[in-house]
Amino acid sequence: MTGARYRVWQFGRLLTARLPAEALAEVRRWLTPPLFELFCRMTPGEQYHAYCVRQTLMKQGHANRDLLTAALLHDVGKSKMPLAVWEKVAIVLGFKFVPQLAEGWGKTETVQPSWFARPFVVAVQHPAWGADMVQAAGGSPVAVALIRHHQSKSEDAYAELEWLPALQVADNSN
Repeated sequence: MTGARYRVWQFGRLLTARLPAEALAEVRRWLTPPLFELFCRMTPGEQYHAYCVRQTLMKQGHANRDLLTAALLHDVGKSKMPLAVWEKVAIVLGFKFVPQLAEGWGKTETVQPSWFARPFVVAVQHPAWGADMVQAAGGSPVAVALIRHHQSKSEDAYAELEWLPALQVADNSN
């Protein structure tokens, strides 16, 4: 599924997806209590997405604890500044039609970004925020680095983080 059809499907899932109780129990067993608390800060749709990313990696044969933990927590930084549905739509449209402007708006982080820049600040800054949160909660250095770079296109990040491409592919397919 690509393009507009994928975005409509993704939007529908954002509004309706909920993690089943048995999946939530599995996540609780996998993460340490402080990391599970972070997971619980995410919206139900983000929890579902994160669980699907982890499941995709496991189906591909990945078993590395740091990678699978990063899959579950890669978007936890979004909980710092939760977004309304219209803001999530603005992110998709902004990065589709004016990507350089959207990226620039996202780099203008302030404590209280303007209503217009806010969604782009979250889109751009959430990997760093999430990495800091996971580090403070006792996450491993590798999981923290994977979360920090999960949106990176840097060759240096790919060279340093063996599992980064797998995380990015699984994230983008879910």
